[in-house]
Amino acid sequence: MLYAAVHTHPASQCPLNTGDGKKMVKQLFSEENMMKSEIKLTSANMSCPVDSAADHKGYFIIDAKDADTVKKFFGPMTVDLREVKPLSEVAKTL
Repeated sequence: MLYAAVHTHPASQCPLNTGDGKKMVKQLFSEENMMKSEIKLTSANMSCPVDSAADHKGYFIIDAKDADTVKKFFGPMTVDLREVKPLSEVAKTL
């Protein structure tokens, strides 16, 4: 199943602003960790560092067996999680 996960954090607390934060992001999204977590990252887009004065948002499309798998992957990070379908599939039902 496909899931859209949106994460938001204040620009002032962006993990990409610190060495430890960069290390955490690299580890979280490493091929090894994603394989271990049983997810496939289809797409990932970030508003940072472009948004220097606003909340940063990360938009992730993830293929996983269920929502709990995605929640477990993100751990303590807060994400708005929704199951999604490709527009091409939705269009077939119209």
